[in-house]
Amino acid sequence: MSRALAQAVRLRFAEVQDVKFASTRREASLTSLNHEPDIAVETWMNSRLYIYLCGSAPKSRAIKAILKQNTSSSVGSLFLLDLTLLPDDGYCGKLPAWQDDLRALNLGAIHAYEWREGDLRFIQVNLDETPQRNIFTVWHTRDFPLDALAVRRRDYQSNIRGSWAVGDITSPQFKRQISDERAQQRFHYRTRGTQALDVPAAEQISAAYLALEIEVGAGQAAVKEAFRKLARQYHPDVSQHETAEAERRFKEVKSAYDKIKSHRRWS
Repeated sequence: MSRALAQAVRLRFAEVQDVKFASTRREASLTSLNHEPDIAVETWMNSRLYIYLCGSAPKSRAIKAILKQNTSSSVGSLFLLDLTLLPDDGYCGKLPAWQDDLRALNLGAIHAYEWREGDLRFIQVNLDETPQRNIFTVWHTRDFPLDALAVRRRDYQSNIRGSWAVGDITSPQFKRQISDERAQQRFHYRTRGTQALDVPAAEQISAAYLALEIEVGAGQAAVKEAFRKLARQYHPDVSQHETAEAERRFKEVKSAYDKIKSHRRWS
């Protein structure tokens, strides 16, 4: 990882409205860490985030070790991958374990960078599981807008099992855009084959989890907490969003919550 690349990424993060400062300097608190970040960020909400620029494929055990190390200090983790390490746009097939870990960590996506002759671009690589188990379709969002940053604690019940603090760099507007595009991608995938056009129940449940911004398969407590958090954010009586947008998003969140409860047979 070149120093020039780290400085370019640092400058991009320093421009984000939510960021108080971003630094590539070694902090005193990092001396005891086994996995040193390339960039340390602090938000105006006093959240800390460590960013790792991965120019080679990280091992699954290293990903989990970093998550464990940082979460124990209430620090979020964000992995930015060299785009050349990830599947091409339009790929359909299996993923290596480390890619599947990062996909689960970011709720169906991996954030990547493209660094060419001093030109830096961020890309979101979206990985959607098909009706065939462990087979994924891949599509890139190359106009990824780095305009938001937060650190969120999420519970995971899959191959990265645990409760981890992770960096979230997708704005609510971008998440809605990706949700719409994801629905279109699923439609195109189904129409290429011989399957019926009705969305399979498994896909509906996966979409419901993503609407609540949590990992697919999360437990009852995590689902309930996610619903309460988003309901407080979008309820038309208290939301700071425009009324029409708040109503639309609240209905979407309520429908997703009800769908998961019914599917899991929770009271």
